[in-house]
Amino acid sequence: MTAQQEILRRLYRDRPLAHKVLFAHRHPVASPPFHAEMQNDWHGPSRGVLDLVFRGGAKSTIAEEAIPIMAGFREFKNCLIIGENAERAVARLHAVKREFEANDLLRQAFGDLRGATWGEDRLVLSTGAAIQALGKGQSLRGIKHEDMRPDLVFGDDLENRQDVSTPEHRKKHLDWFTLDLLPACDPDYRVRVAATPLHPESLAMVLAKTPGWIVHTYPIYYLDENGEKQSSWPERFPIKDVLHLEQTYLARGQVQGFKQEYMCQSEAPETKAFKQEMFRIEPQVRSWQAVYSMTDPARTTNKDSADTGHVVWSWIGPKLVIWDAAGAQLMPSEIVDLQFRIWDEHHPVQMGIEEDGLNQFLLQPLRQEQVKRGLTIPIQPLKAPVGKFDFIRGLQPFFQAREVQFAKPLPDLQAQLLGFPTGKIDVPNALAYALKMRPGAPIYDDFNGRHIGEDLRPLAGRPVWLALNATRSLVTGVLLQVLDGSIRVFADWVREGEPGAVIRDIISEANVESGGRVRLTAGPLHFDQYNNVGLRQAVAKVPLELRAGVQPERARDHIRALLRAERQGMPALMVSSNARWTLNGLAGGYSRALLKQGQLAEYAEEGVYRTLLEGFESFVGLLELGGSTDGEDGDRFNAVTHDGRRYTSMLGNKR
Repeated sequence: MTAQQEILRRLYRDRPLAHKVLFAHRHPVASPPFHAEMQNDWHGPSRGVLDLVFRGGAKSTIAEEAIPIMAGFREFKNCLIIGENAERAVARLHAVKREFEANDLLRQAFGDLRGATWGEDRLVLSTGAAIQALGKGQSLRGIKHEDMRPDLVFGDDLENRQDVSTPEHRKKHLDWFTLDLLPACDPDYRVRVAATPLHPESLAMVLAKTPGWIVHTYPIYYLDENGEKQSSWPERFPIKDVLHLEQTYLARGQVQGFKQEYMCQSEAPETKAFKQEMFRIEPQVRSWQAVYSMTDPARTTNKDSADTGHVVWSWIGPKLVIWDAAGAQLMPSEIVDLQFRIWDEHHPVQMGIEEDGLNQFLLQPLRQEQVKRGLTIPIQPLKAPVGKFDFIRGLQPFFQAREVQFAKPLPDLQAQLLGFPTGKIDVPNALAYALKMRPGAPIYDDFNGRHIGEDLRPLAGRPVWLALNATRSLVTGVLLQVLDGSIRVFADWVREGEPGAVIRDIISEANVESGGRVRLTAGPLHFDQYNNVGLRQAVAKVPLELRAGVQPERARDHIRALLRAERQGMPALMVSSNARWTLNGLAGGYSRALLKQGQLAEYAEEGVYRTLLEGFESFVGLLELGGSTDGEDGDRFNAVTHDGRRYTSMLGNKR
């Protein structure tokens, strides 16, 4: 046996070696192990081989090398290259043709294989074998070479997105392949198909389920035994670059595209709960709208851990406007910092946190940070849903009805919605709480942006009032002034703790804010001998006088009238942008309770906004009774006892 024959024998027995030796110019970097598997099966005896390989994984390159090798070893007589269209098929044939023309190693191994017919769509080799190019769906007339039907067929990415878009299109191409093409081939044909899975019912996926077919599926990365992502071809696609590529697709909202092109996963768009066309990005600036937030904290930050997802939104009529949304792996201290950042930027009415995570590792750090900052934020513990997937699917009707708006691009939310129910779903899960946290009807639905004033200040020489209210563990105050029948709210306070522990600080800060000594009022409950919570006694120890207001609900019609009225071209009721709690309450936090049956209660929802606004209402109700608080008449106004009986109270002289 000559040296030449020995080389050919080795190349014949070791097809991966043949690819490596004869096409070294095509392999600038080391080939991954899965290439050898593909090459062996390409040259093997199996009738059908399907290669589902990520974009850039060299599935077509291997075919362009395998066909010349098989031609040199006389392993076919009539090879048919089929493309998505004729142009694509001709381009693939041209790459094969160039190897016959310019590859010196191939010529040394097999001699000059060029034959008499050397066209753009048909080659006849010196061995007598033919290689032809054909577009998918074209007529099969004339594909015989002499008396030989095709005995080797290469289908190169036969389908595009349009081809798989409808059941009719999918059936048309499947029928052409199985009922027209394959019966036109030699009984001993071999078919090799390189494909991207564009749909679960695409031709490629039907072939993948066909008995007897060898199927290779190689995504661009896989999870190793430790659950970490590893590149399938690290020499060409380092995992860092792969993950960056994935994030790029996710940021563009092309989750499905990445899964198809790089992870070899097919999904039917029509079965997805959320689709790209459902997303409406309408840039807008938040002003008076009541804002809510939800954080779904992850308990660990391992590489395969869930993210901590957070979302900030407003309900504006039937529309859900999303201001911010993101997911990231955060340490507990970072989750705490996130809550205060959300408060600083958005001042939510309620800040939901999943209850288990809150109780397990966030409650005490949040309390300590609130004390450290001298700040109370409206944390609302919420129980996790029983069925997370169904919980998230509850959002779909709102997206379908185009009632969800993004105030800015939100790539994390968009990507996870498009990928749902696979992949990470932490941000959509946080958003789904918007349905659970949706408030009932606002007590004051006439409140809007025109009632907000930037940094309002009290008018010197006029009384300034601090409308107080309290429970046994919470004290609230609203700083306001009455001017010619109009009300101006300047600041507010919400402090956790018993009245005796926090009232002195609230009054001191209110005096500084008003530039003088404030006058104090509170509702009738605090003058009830048996049911008071200690507010009146705490004020007496300051010592200051606490004046009695009226039952809160008696003021509501008057407040609604003020919201609709104007005085000298300005709204009769205005709230400073500094009075954040009052703004939140009037914008929607102070609302009628929503009963389990879906009905609205006649009473307000329990919580901080009810406490704060009922204190405000108790004061404003005095105006409804005909009293004056602007200092024009010696500060006389009618007051009431705890049970609502009116009496005349002397409230002191102007200061």
